[in-house]
Amino acid sequence: MNQRTRKRMAGRWLALAGAWLMALVTATAASTALLPMPSLSLWAMGLLALEFSLLLVPLALVGVVLAVIAARGRAAAVPNSAETESAGHEAPPTGRPRSGGGAGRTGRRVAATAAGALNAVVLVAALLPAVSAWRTAQDHDAPLSLAGYLDGLSDTAERGPDATVRYARAGGTDLMLDVWRPANPKAGSGPLPVVINVHGGAQDTPQSPFPRWDTWLADAGHVVFDVDYRFFRDYDWRSSPGDVKCAIGWVARNAGRYGADPKRITLMGQSAGGYLALLAAYTTAAELPPTCEVPEAELDGVIAWYAPSDMTAEMPPAFRLSEPVRRQLTEETWRLADEDRIRASPRHHIRAGLPRTLLIQGGRDILQPAEDTRALATRLTGAGVGTELVEIPYADHQFDLSWGGFGSQIARHVVLGFLRPPTTP
Repeated sequence: MNQRTRKRMAGRWLALAGAWLMALVTATAASTALLPMPSLSLWAMGLLALEFSLLLVPLALVGVVLAVIAARGRAAAVPNSAETESAGHEAPPTGRPRSGGGAGRTGRRVAATAAGALNAVVLVAALLPAVSAWRTAQDHDAPLSLAGYLDGLSDTAERGPDATVRYARAGGTDLMLDVWRPANPKAGSGPLPVVINVHGGAQDTPQSPFPRWDTWLADAGHVVFDVDYRFFRDYDWRSSPGDVKCAIGWVARNAGRYGADPKRITLMGQSAGGYLALLAAYTTAAELPPTCEVPEAELDGVIAWYAPSDMTAEMPPAFRLSEPVRRQLTEETWRLADEDRIRASPRHHIRAGLPRTLLIQGGRDILQPAEDTRALATRLTGAGVGTELVEIPYADHQFDLSWGGFGSQIARHVVLGFLRPPTTP
């Protein structure tokens, strides 16, 4: 074997190593989004892998190319006995290979084929969320930006709230809210519409955990009140939604202090916050009173992100919901008495005259099944409530943690459309 052949063979083995490296990296990242994760932290990694799956595409593509390079090269021909005898050489014994090179080449080709196949599978899987999101964006006339795809997460913002205020004290707890106003308000625009944001989470979290959404809503021309509430208390289903109603009344009473219009209030929440938003919006003061003395305010609309609405149902089983995570979530969420489950369910309070509702749902949500949200939308529409359902395929629970992901880009478009005042003919 001459030096040139040796270099070519070394290059192919190096390509094989690179192909397997790409396969292992991309398959490991993909597995966090496809397989059950033993902890919430690893589940969050899978969420980000799903939202930024396009980053796996070039890696998997490089892996496929390297696998093809590694598989190239034909086995050297072994001269037959006639040729060797005519050349004055003794023919090798029948059935005995001259060297181990053929076996090595065969093994390299098998390994390269396997690496190429694994990279190709990851390549297709990584493209599916983006292609599906693009189709959903077309359905909603939402523009998608590749430039904005890597625009970070929503758990930080370039600025903080304009004010942090105590809106009530309930059960010995100070209830706080953050006020976010436009950074550059338009002169002469008059009172601005209000968005009251209710955070989610399976743990007791203070207000504004995703401040980038607050600043975006504010800079889009709203005064945003991101409210805290007492975390879900066992066998006390009224306290948390009652705190939210207290916040709504406080905002309606004090909106003018912040240049806001108390007659244009939209209530928005994510996950548990979406559930509280629905329950607060759909119940009367007689059914569920606020936890402080405030006037009852009329809502212009409610936006619920991947929000449960039926408290009579147990947490549904899901392949990607591992038993440790399921147990953790079950233990950390509130416990309801059997007789309270129906009254604590937003869907039980559906009737005509409710505020118009926007439901945002991920198609692969492991905590809030998409079919449940579809059923809620159907019941609301049947009751004559103006309802819009936006389902983002392959998006998981809390996909809005990703600011640049296509799911969040679509959501921003539909939220702005929902908040825009309807045009009169």
